[in-house]
Amino acid sequence: MTDQVLIYMIVGLNTLCQVMLIWRQKLATTAKWKFCCAAVGIPILIMLSMRLLIARGSIHSHVAEQSLVEQYITKGSSMLLIIGPWLVTLAAILTYRRSRALMKTGSSN
Repeated sequence: MTDQVLIYMIVGLNTLCQVMLIWRQKLATTAKWKFCCAAVGIPILIMLSMRLLIARGSIHSHVAEQSLVEQYITKGSSMLLIIGPWLVTLAAILTYRRSRALMKTGSSN
């Protein structure tokens, strides 16, 4: 397998794991769908934008040929590919905790 296919598999499996974690949260169904779509959408948007930048010639496809700015863009997008779904999962967990805390304070009044 080529490196690109392996990278896509890693990103896809990471996203799948995060979607499963989000879905197990005790949130409203609409909130679950919003968080799941965000967790899937972030890596897709990043991959598409990088592919478009490479296709336009704005960024070289080989890291060895990239300038310093291009390398920073590549590193940043690589980090977001993995971290993006994790951040969405964290937001889902914090939303659940906030709603649970609001319900506790609301019921004690």
